[in-house]
Amino acid sequence: MGALPARVLVDLPNWLGDVVHALPALAAVRAANRRGETSALLPAAYAPLARLLGVEVIARPVGAGFAWARRRLRQRFDVVVTARHSTRAKLLLAGSGAPVRLASRGRGAAALGLGTFAVVRSRHQRHDLDGALARLGLPPEAAAPFRLALPDHLRRQGARQRALLGGPGLVAVLPATRGVQAKRYPTRHFVAVARALADSGVTPVVVVGPGEEALALPLVAGAGARVAPTAWGLDEIAALLASCDAAIGNDSGLTHVAAAVGCPTVALFGPTAAARTAPVGGALIVRAPAAAGSGRLDQLDPAEVVRAVSAVCAGGWAGGAPRGLRVWPGDCMIPGAGGPLAQLAEQGTLNP
Repeated sequence: MGALPARVLVDLPNWLGDVVHALPALAAVRAANRRGETSALLPAAYAPLARLLGVEVIARPVGAGFAWARRRLRQRFDVVVTARHSTRAKLLLAGSGAPVRLASRGRGAAALGLGTFAVVRSRHQRHDLDGALARLGLPPEAAAPFRLALPDHLRRQGARQRALLGGPGLVAVLPATRGVQAKRYPTRHFVAVARALADSGVTPVVVVGPGEEALALPLVAGAGARVAPTAWGLDEIAALLASCDAAIGNDSGLTHVAAAVGCPTVALFGPTAAARTAPVGGALIVRAPAAAGSGRLDQLDPAEVVRAVSAVCAGGWAGGAPRGLRVWPGDCMIPGAGGPLAQLAEQGTLNP
């Protein structure tokens, strides 16, 4: 199609992890559309992440559909693309009135007069917009780890946050998840992991979102963990995660953010498929044992998780399977960590 440069709007998903999966495609559009205007439409809480890519941001209210788009978007854009697959998202595109409106096939897209593209759901979610990129004359997404660059002021802020939270080594513990509860590693297991870290001289810091504070309390009581303020914006949380020596979390939004900003990340996978939703920033994927066809995270030994932290902190892991770990044999890779935490890992003091 070769529609660029143009006034382009990319409609991003409702869930934080899905937003991060769509950021590589948004970055590709932004890079190819430098002589045009690129904007992102997404929930207000996630807007700071999109702004880090240098795009304009429009906050999308809950339930926004055809009527809202006619009021707010009509005649403002030449191209509108949605990374969502719902009927409501496709009605929103129809209401935008843009000359080029691109959505995944199905759920009424063709009946609404939208241009459609195929989504291969057996591939990683970062490729869901490959068909839309092709319609815009752009190549498909690469498989290399994606990096969400932080400006200098956020890097400095992250360093200050790290200093306030203390400790020669700092590991972010990300115990929350939205949606499927089976994706959540049991709190008691997170406590055991955090306690092993604390016993090794490492400071665990719990990072959760607003309304999830109760998940942090057992980690404070059982492992002496610090807690990041939930009032911080997502860009401030990203800065903290970028300053950490490592992060441990479920297949959830903050885990994906940690990997995207370059924090060496251990991602715990149970019933979800890493081949579909592994962090685009790269991570060491530790899988739960299979039970009746799906992994049960309550069966994942905390000792395995601590060994995974040791592996990422040693700095040498790059896709190979550290001995004794149940890892995903995919192509996601992580950068090596350094500093005091890497020294602890090399000494074996993180091994329980």
